Amino acid sequence: MRWLQISITSPSEYVEPLTHLFNLHGEGSASVEHPGGYNPDEGETSNPNEWITIKGWLPFDATTDSRKTSIDVGVRLIRHFVDLPEIEEQEVNDEEWRNQKFEPIRIGKNLVVVPKSADFNRKNSDVVITLEPGLAFGTGHHPTTRMCLEEIEKIIKPNDRVLDVGCGSGILSIAALALGAQHAIGIDIENDAVNASMRNVKDAGFLSQSTILSGSFPHDEVTDGDFDVVVANIAANVLITLAETLVATVAENGIIITSGVLKTRINDVVSAFEFAGGEVRSTRQIEDWTTTLISRAR
Repeated sequence: MRWLQISITSPSEYVEPLTHLFNLHGEGSASVEHPGGYNPDEGETSNPNEWITIKGWLPFDATTDSRKTSIDVGVRLIRHFVDLPEIEEQEVNDEEWRNQKFEPIRIGKNLVVVPKSADFNRKNSDVVITLEPGLAFGTGHHPTTRMCLEEIEKIIKPNDRVLDVGCGSGILSIAALALGAQHAIGIDIENDAVNASMRNVKDAGFLSQSTILSGSFPHDEVTDGDFDVVVANIAANVLITLAETLVATVAENGIIITSGVLKTRINDVVSAFEFAGGEVRSTRQIEDWTTTLISRAR
């Protein structure tokens, strides 16, 4: 299949509306490629002046022109507030997409996300996550994915059971398994995400320790109180809707990691989880994005 890849660079404060625009009119999840190379655990921060790349994909079919027009209209509206460059276009096929390049990125103390086709000099301490992102992009370049990975590295224990709601590329499940988790269940409503996750956990050698489910959450194959770590890197409105189900799903001494929430919505999300019987243990932020650790209230 042939795809039209569109991309644009933007200051961080306009990434959210552009990502929404690309998701609304594109196919699969838009990619947000945030510059890496810094370690928050060492007190390092990202450069706020660096622009961020947003990519989307349109199928070549009868809808291509109308999708492009809708995206162009949205970008023109955003240009009233910021001088954005022109949208770049590139035709790709499925094979080219699967073999696309992104830079290896170090996250936390020992995690390294590496594209499948990259040459990489591995250190003895590295926990390597080999990834072929597919249309459900997720590589750790976006602050929400990065923060989830950092928290997973801190809290995963041997034999933990993990639930990854909105699994995307499967990166969070793979990281948890590479760090010693016993089993990970990923679930997503997007077929591209399900296919990408299944391919990636297989390539990473964790197929026997993984279950990838297609469909909405809650799901019949996900049981209450069964997971030591629950990760949900999804939109604030979805988190609010699912708060009660997520709290019920986590084990008594388990942790929920929520992410994908802008700082303007964090109070709404926290209130929903507290009402559902959750207790916020910590919240952290990179730029405008937040990640929160939640446990069951005692």
